[in-house]
Amino acid sequence: MTVKGKNLLLSLALCLSFALIGGLLTGDALEGWFQYLNQPWYALPLWGWYIVGGLYYGITFTLLYRVFNLPQSKQRKKALILTLAMMAGNEAWNYLFFGLESTFAAFVSILPFAVLVCILFFVLYRYERTSAWILLPYVLWLGYDILWTYGLWQLNP
Repeated sequence: MTVKGKNLLLSLALCLSFALIGGLLTGDALEGWFQYLNQPWYALPLWGWYIVGGLYYGITFTLLYRVFNLPQSKQRKKALILTLAMMAGNEAWNYLFFGLESTFAAFVSILPFAVLVCILFFVLYRYERTSAWILLPYVLWLGYDILWTYGLWQLNP
C-alpha cells in the first residue's frame, strides 16, 4: 500500500474513532433530552445538526489527510497536534453538553474550544493555506455555535 493510501486509511480510522467516541459520550441525549430544550429562534432543526456533524467530520478527515501527506516538519507536527486536539475538544464538548446535559457547560466550554480552532486556522494559514480555507467554514460556524449555546443556556439555565 502506498503512503497516501495508508494516510487515507489512518485519517478515516481517526475520524471514525472520534465519531464513535462522540456517539458514546452523547448517548441518546440527541433524540431525548435535546429535543425537550427550549431553543432560541435561530436554532437549527434536528436534521440540520446531523448535516453539520457530517460536514464537520468531512472537514476533519480532509485536514488529517492533507496534514499526514505533508513533509515531516515542526509545522506539520503542530498542525497535526492541533487538529487532533480540535477533534478531542469537540468530543469533550459533546460530553459536557449531552453527557452531562448541561447548557452552562456547553456555553462555557465552547469559548476555549473556539480559540483552539482559531489557533489551528492561523497555524494552517501560515503553513498550508488550502487546509486553512477548508477549515474556515467551521471557524465561521463556531461564531453561530457560540451564540446558539449562549441562547440555549439563557433559555434552559
